[in-house]
Amino acid sequence: MATKSTICRLTSYLSLLLVFLAPAAHALPQDIPTNDVTPATSPMDAASFAKELRRLQSAIENNQATPDQIAQVRTSLPTHWDVKTPDGDYKISTKPLASLLAQAENDPAQRQKLIAGANHWLDEQARQIESYTSDQSIDDSDARAALAQILARREFKDLRKASAQDLLRERIEELLIRIVDWFIEHIGRHQTSAKIFFELLLLAVVVWLGAILVRFWMRRARIDELQAPQSVPIARSWQEWIRAAREAADRGDFREAVHSAYWAGITYLEAIEVIDPDRTRTPREYVRLLSMPRPDAATSLEKPRVALAALTTRLEQVWYGHRPASREDFVESMQQIEGLGCQLP
Repeated sequence: MATKSTICRLTSYLSLLLVFLAPAAHALPQDIPTNDVTPATSPMDAASFAKELRRLQSAIENNQATPDQIAQVRTSLPTHWDVKTPDGDYKISTKPLASLLAQAENDPAQRQKLIAGANHWLDEQARQIESYTSDQSIDDSDARAALAQILARREFKDLRKASAQDLLRERIEELLIRIVDWFIEHIGRHQTSAKIFFELLLLAVVVWLGAILVRFWMRRARIDELQAPQSVPIARSWQEWIRAAREAADRGDFREAVHSAYWAGITYLEAIEVIDPDRTRTPREYVRLLSMPRPDAATSLEKPRVALAALTTRLEQVWYGHRPASREDFVESMQQIEGLGCQLP
């Protein structure tokens, strides 16, 4: 009996619940239809699709449209639009637009707002398609002309087309960077190896700097060996320089012999007043002096200029460059002194 009374009580409760839920069930909104089954339209290009969107926008832009007018537009929509473009074929669903129109049909209070939303959706789609078609219509020649005009500006004057050598250099640099990155990444996992590597790297840097300093000091020493013009005895005549050159050659010091022969030639030119005495000049400045035209010169200075240029070149090679000198260098230097017009004693 207890079970039977319990069942009867539950049945009464369910009946009361159904009574209260029945009006609420009728009050719930029905499923909003999107769009009726309409076959898809034939494929169209981007420009035709933009026109179709604008046509639909004009059809519903009146905010006072009746539900029948909205339904007429909705039912005319296909399930999707097929659009063909140079970039590919696309299927654009009409479901967002159909949903907005269906809600506008069944909700008078929100109708104007929903129609405005549908208009905005159509306008946004049309703008994108129209922008795409305008970009496609730009002539490539115009684009190239605009690019050429931009690249002609001053800030791009150093740009040039990369050559095959440049591309090869870039690839080699990228390969070296990858190798270094891989090496650093793997050596970092082993502390002992990393320590040894960086100690060797530091040692290599120290050796490199030491080599640079040694080369610098050796170069300074070679320059210091060259007598400064101010240190050359001014009172020595060209005959004394000739005698000093021969004495140096007799003892086998041909480097000093070439040096003395050069100053014998310079002193001779000063003695015959072809050049003015000035020990601040460099050897090349003496050559340039003979190259300058002299209106007061009685004879041409071309032959002395050639002889002095050869004498100066040998001095630079033997004295500045530390090239080993030989007896032939001394003999040719004496011949070049004679080319200056000097009669050797």
